[in-house]
Amino acid sequence: MDNFHLALMTASRYNILPLTSTCNLGCLFCSHRQNPPGVETWRLQPLKGEEIDNLLDYLDGDRKIVIGESATRLIEGEPLTHPDFLAIIRKVRRRFPRARLEITTNGTLLTPNLIRELADLQPLEINLSLNSASPEGRRRLMGDRNPGAALQAPMALQQAGIIYQGSLVACPWLVGWDDFRETILYLARAGARTIRVFLPGYTRLAPPELRFPPGLRRQIEEELEQLRSLTDVPLLLEPPLLDNLLPEIEGAIPGTPAARAGLKRGDLILEIDGQKPRSRVEAYRWAAVPGRRRLLVGRHQGKNYGPAEIKLTGGQQVKNTRSCSEPEGIRGALYELEVGREGSGLTFAWDFDPDLLPEVEKACRRHGARKGLILTSRLAVAVIKEAVARLSLSLEVVVTPSRFFGGSIGCAGLLTLADFQAAWQDWQKNNGPADLIILPSIAFDYRGRDLVGEHYLSLAASTGVPVELV
Repeated sequence: MDNFHLALMTASRYNILPLTSTCNLGCLFCSHRQNPPGVETWRLQPLKGEEIDNLLDYLDGDRKIVIGESATRLIEGEPLTHPDFLAIIRKVRRRFPRARLEITTNGTLLTPNLIRELADLQPLEINLSLNSASPEGRRRLMGDRNPGAALQAPMALQQAGIIYQGSLVACPWLVGWDDFRETILYLARAGARTIRVFLPGYTRLAPPELRFPPGLRRQIEEELEQLRSLTDVPLLLEPPLLDNLLPEIEGAIPGTPAARAGLKRGDLILEIDGQKPRSRVEAYRWAAVPGRRRLLVGRHQGKNYGPAEIKLTGGQQVKNTRSCSEPEGIRGALYELEVGREGSGLTFAWDFDPDLLPEVEKACRRHGARKGLILTSRLAVAVIKEAVARLSLSLEVVVTPSRFFGGSIGCAGLLTLADFQAAWQDWQKNNGPADLIILPSIAFDYRGRDLVGEHYLSLAASTGVPVELV
């Protein structure tokens, strides 16, 4: 498959419009710089007009159209470097007049003129990867020799009425904790709807300066907790490290139905429209459905959930007379949200999609499995254990370390077939036979191949055990 056909597949499967792999910066934390030999990635030259026209035929105008992100092996660069970027956005808007456009950018080319032009092409939102609010920080982390445009972009976006999300890769050991704090507070003051703080990752091939000190996650969590007392903007640490599936709110975006109703970080969603969500992912989806949503919520008080005042969107207060038995002892308060196309405004950490559980059951039934293994990353193991415990099946969840990338890498999307093979061998040394192996589908592309081109069925051939992707 050539690169353009991969772009077509990216558009049709993920509603992503890839424009170019060109990037105008050299970020220290860029993942492509640390890849071990053998990783399959493809570069895309700036697409031409006819190619863009072909890609538009594969997009769905009833869904959000994403520009500047990648869900495949295509390397996504800075979309604003495309010489015809604005003309392309105008073309997309003419073709899909109501579709929301989501554009990810490092901000270097977000000039005031371009921002004014984009304001006329709404609805759209910007994912602004600021990373540092100081010229020195952007030069150090990103090689940005002219940081003025990016540093002015948050205020300019706010003034133009363009919704944007801010983000930074947390590198306080390189730029200092003051830079980290001020970047977050600057984005909050400048109207970012959410601020995503990415924990950096390094591979076994990373230079010494990128190998952050032990305990960085804990330090970042402590800093974020202090910063939350200074802003109402949700501060989200990614990737999360969770040990349960409780649908606990990370925050409510200011000005949204959830914020107007008084929902807060730490509130626990007990029911939505009379049904109990099984995870944060499910709670987010249910609460985002347009219409009047009724949420039963437990309010966090100290270390325990306790009674909460019932507050409706109109400000009416009523006596709390309702309780919920799951989790036991938590009393609930009823909130009503009028949810529009923009969603509820609730933010959650990503944990587990319960819609995957029927797929696990089907896989076990297909093979008559009496003992199944689920191999997954260290970041996901706790929530997957809790999720599959709800099934009446004999399933064991096995941690799969990232040996191929090494370093601090701990997410399932970067595991390779060799990693799964090694995890199987380690498990088999001290355990009996298994009759099914389930692997995370996110580690494999649409062809069933991992990041180095190995097919997942090779594991079945080498182990003699059926293998399924979920």
